[in-house]
Amino acid sequence: MMSRRVAMPLVAAVLLAAGGCYQDDSVTTVNRKPVARVLLTDAPFPYDSVSSVNLHVVRIEASAQMDTVGGDWVVVAEPRHTFDLLQLQQGTTALLGEGQIPAGQYHAIRMTVDTSLSSVQSPAGQIPVNWNNYSGSNEMPLYASVDYPVNVANDGAEIVIDFDVGRSFRWALYGTREFTLFPWLRAISTAATGAIAGTVTSDYNGPVEPVPNASVTVCAGNPCDSQSSANVAASGRSDNMGHYKVAFVRAGAYTVRIERADHPWLDPVVTPAVAVTNNGTTNLSVALPRAGSGGAYIRISGPASVGVGGTIFLTVAVGDPSGHPVVNPVVMWTSDNPAIAEVSSRTDSVTSVTGRQAGLATITATSGGLSDAITIQVLGSPGAPVASVTVQPPSATLAVGDSVYFSAELRDAGGTVLSGRPVSWFSTDSSVFVIQFQGGTNPIAIVRPRGVGSALLRATSEGKTGQATITVH
Repeated sequence: MMSRRVAMPLVAAVLLAAGGCYQDDSVTTVNRKPVARVLLTDAPFPYDSVSSVNLHVVRIEASAQMDTVGGDWVVVAEPRHTFDLLQLQQGTTALLGEGQIPAGQYHAIRMTVDTSLSSVQSPAGQIPVNWNNYSGSNEMPLYASVDYPVNVANDGAEIVIDFDVGRSFRWALYGTREFTLFPWLRAISTAATGAIAGTVTSDYNGPVEPVPNASVTVCAGNPCDSQSSANVAASGRSDNMGHYKVAFVRAGAYTVRIERADHPWLDPVVTPAVAVTNNGTTNLSVALPRAGSGGAYIRISGPASVGVGGTIFLTVAVGDPSGHPVVNPVVMWTSDNPAIAEVSSRTDSVTSVTGRQAGLATITATSGGLSDAITIQVLGSPGAPVASVTVQPPSATLAVGDSVYFSAELRDAGGTVLSGRPVSWFSTDSSVFVIQFQGGTNPIAIVRPRGVGSALLRATSEGKTGQATITVH
C-alpha cells in the first residue's frame, strides 16, 4: 500500500497567458490572433513514496463548441515535452510553449498527453499506471471542465487549467497495485480569479504552534468535504510554517474547510461566506481546536471511495470525557449495505472496507455510546470512453425557490452504462437557475430556480454533453 502524507486533493495548473486585459463581454474573431503563453504548476502529490509524476504534454487545444464531437479545436500550444509535476509546487511554474489563438469565447479546453512517455516513479523504479487510454494511440486527450466560457479578447487573455493530481491518480482503486487515472481538470480566466491565504495554527500542546500539511478545501457549496470533493472549487495545503495560499479561485463567495485529516484529535474549521475578489487575496487564518471541544468524541478519517475489488482503510479516533485520546479503543464497525461495501470484523480503531459492487454504503463506527459515520462510494469498472451523455429528466417546469435533482447517464459506444467518471454541470443562464450541488463522479446535480425564464442545464463528461430544458415560472 502506498504511504500517504495527507488525504487531500492536490492541484496542478496550466496557465495560458495571452497578453492583455480580461473582458467579460464577448468579442468577435478578428484577423489578429492573441499570442498565448502556457505555463504549468503543481502542488505536492499525497504519496510520500512517489518521487516524480511525469506528464508528457503533447498539445493544448480550445473549442468554441460546448459539445466537441465535431472536432472544432484550435491548437493553443504544442510543447511535446515531459514535465515532472512534483517539481512545480507552491506556485512555481514551467513554460509549456507559446501559440496563437483566435479571439472569441471558448466552451471546451483539452490537454493531450502521450501515455507512453508519461510515468509515475518511486525510488525503486516505475510504478504501474492504468491510464484508461481508449484513444487507439499513445496520445490521450484530457478534457477540462469549463464552468464559464473562457473569453479571449483581441488584446489577449489569461487562462488557467487546474489539473487535480490527487483526485486524478488513485492507488490500488480496484485491488491491483497500480495507479488508475481519472483525470480532473478545470479551466478559468485568471483575471476573473483571486486567492485565499493565511496561517493554520493550534494550541493543542499548550503554546500556539503552526500546523503543517493541513488541507485547505474551497467549496462552491455545502457540504464542503475534501474527501468526496463534490463541491470542491480549489484546494491547497499549509507548509511547514503553517502558511498556505490557494490561487486561481473565481471571484465569489465560498465555504472553506481547513483540517489536518491525519490528526483526528483536532477538529476541522469550516468558514462560510469567504469572499474572493478579482486579482485580490483574502486573508483567512484559523486555529484548529481540540476535537469534541474538549469533551468526548469519535471521528472517522480515511478515503471516501473505492473501486469494485479494491480495499481502503478507515481509522477512528476516540476521546474520553476530558477530550484526551483513548488508547486502543474497542470499536464496532458496521456497513448498512455489505453487498456494496463490506467491512472487516475487526474491533479496533482501524478497519478495512472492500468494494463489492457499484453504489453507496454508510460505514459506522461505535465505541462507548459514541458513533460516527462516513458514506463510501464504490466505483464500477472504468470501462470504455464516454460516447453519450443523457440528462434526466429531459425537461422540467419549476417555480422560483424550488430545489430539484437531475441525473446524467453516461454510456459507451456499445450502450453500456459507465460509472466513476467526473461529470461537470453548467447553467446557460444563471439568472434563471443556478447549480446548488454537483456530485463529481456521482452524476447528480441539484438546481435552484432564481428568476422567470428558460435555460439549459448541461452535463459534460470527456467532451460529450447532454442537456435538459428548465422553464421557471
